[in-house]
Amino acid sequence: MPANGDTLFTVKNVYARINVAKLLRLKVGFRELVIDTSHLSLVKRETSDNFSFLKQREKNPDADSIQQENTADYRDRFMSVLEKINDVFNEKITFRQFKVSYQRGSMNEYVNIPELFFDGSIFQSSVITASKEGVNLWIVNGTADAANSAYDFHVKRTRGESFALPFVDLVDGFKVCFDSANVKLKAIEVNGRLDVIGNFSMHSLLVSHWRISPKDVHFPKMEFAMKAFVDKDSLGLAPGTLFTLNELPISISTSYARKPIRKFAIQSSFETKDAQQVFDAMPGGMFYTFDGFKAKGELKYDLNCVIPLDEPSQIVFNSSLQKNKFQIISYGTENFSKIGSPFNFIAMDGDRAIRSFSVGPENPYYTPFNFISPYLINSVLTAEDPSFMNHGGFVMESFRESIATNMKEKRFARGGSTISMQLVKNVFLSRNKSVSRKLEEVMIVWLIEQQRLISKERMLEVYLNIIEWGPNVYGVGEASRFYFDKSPDELTLSESIFLASLIPSPKQYRYRFDPQGNLKPYVANFMKLVSNRLVIREKIAQLEADCLKVNIQLTGPAMNIFVDPDSTVLDSIPKLPVIN
Repeated sequence: MPANGDTLFTVKNVYARINVAKLLRLKVGFRELVIDTSHLSLVKRETSDNFSFLKQREKNPDADSIQQENTADYRDRFMSVLEKINDVFNEKITFRQFKVSYQRGSMNEYVNIPELFFDGSIFQSSVITASKEGVNLWIVNGTADAANSAYDFHVKRTRGESFALPFVDLVDGFKVCFDSANVKLKAIEVNGRLDVIGNFSMHSLLVSHWRISPKDVHFPKMEFAMKAFVDKDSLGLAPGTLFTLNELPISISTSYARKPIRKFAIQSSFETKDAQQVFDAMPGGMFYTFDGFKAKGELKYDLNCVIPLDEPSQIVFNSSLQKNKFQIISYGTENFSKIGSPFNFIAMDGDRAIRSFSVGPENPYYTPFNFISPYLINSVLTAEDPSFMNHGGFVMESFRESIATNMKEKRFARGGSTISMQLVKNVFLSRNKSVSRKLEEVMIVWLIEQQRLISKERMLEVYLNIIEWGPNVYGVGEASRFYFDKSPDELTLSESIFLASLIPSPKQYRYRFDPQGNLKPYVANFMKLVSNRLVIREKIAQLEADCLKVNIQLTGPAMNIFVDPDSTVLDSIPKLPVIN
């Protein structure tokens, strides 16, 4: 019982037979251990708890401990852990009525083990779990061969529905539940290297977290055949490791080495003669737009990524999904070719719908591709995606630069989205920042680009007619009227480059001007940079760039809205496009 706290641990009876051999080696160990009626009770009050003292650590480790951590032998550390595990399963163990509970306000979750027996080789136990969703009963059994570091365990839910496991939601609201799981491991020391061969499988796994997907994600069947290795200065998954999602086998290998340089690498691939196998393997709830999607043909995927951790600029990143005789049989929830014809678009601000309008002739502001100033088209392409008309939806170099930049700055400082990806995100997907949305975006872009569902010109036309150009200003037709009171085909070079600069932060257009209505220097410099790039790309003549007017004159409704001279954000600089 901690001072001034709730009782943390109680136990009725403990019976132990000491392992003399371990004791002579100055290690604590038992030949037999019996614990009867014990309870570990974790209690969280509004201003205190009874367990924080258990996780207190030294805040400022000395230089010697840091150096020891950086030079520690990975193999020796894993061997030490393995030895401790083997020591535990070298004992006869009996638990009766062992309970771990967590209480926070009115919530009380627990794991109760009515009985657990291990005779030195065979393991049997029943487990009761209770979360805020409900109570489940589990049977756990298996075998352990400590002498050969070999373990085989099975877990199966026998009563109760798919209720969440207790305690898991304490980690940022996670939810996890499953029907059954199997774990088989064997560790072998080969020529001074520790190899771990394992097989894991899980059925009816459900995972829920807002960073993964806004919906519960279901994995009917997962299998993982692992070949891991741990050496003195490296560790990872060796070639031959296979992850099977439903019926789709995916090979994977990884490695982390700290000598001669710190480097992380991952390779992954799959190949299937039945493309539908890929879409059937997509976890339910993770890829909403592909529900009911049908396809045929062959697909082959390859990923090769090598990251020198101390030199991110030297990163290697190659990812490709190749097709052969691939054909879409039927669309699922979304028809990805719908943007080839007039359609209704819903403009969103986060998860909030702002307005709805037609992307077609019914909309008086809708502007076909041929009626948009070439200056604007080329300025947007130069600022946002210079190789749009030629790439297949993705630019690997952009991905590499994004990863390197984000690693250097230790934050998400730069994305690698192309116009194709921005278009898909705006038309087909929600604005939630989850793993599922990003993966779904990549897959839809691949389908649209590789299957040529619509032309590049139509993609760019739709993009320019739906994106936000200012507060509640959507589409190039509205933008040209709002800022310059003219149609998109009348835009000048300077007006076009100015509009292109708005795309990353359209709501902040006012802050590009000083209180007198003049462009701030950083925007003027950006306009000169884009014009020079246009000359290099042979989209304008050098004389046009030399005559560029960087002092934009607003002539539309936007001219009446300037920043308050007393505003504290006068000097804030919105993020402008990155020009490769």
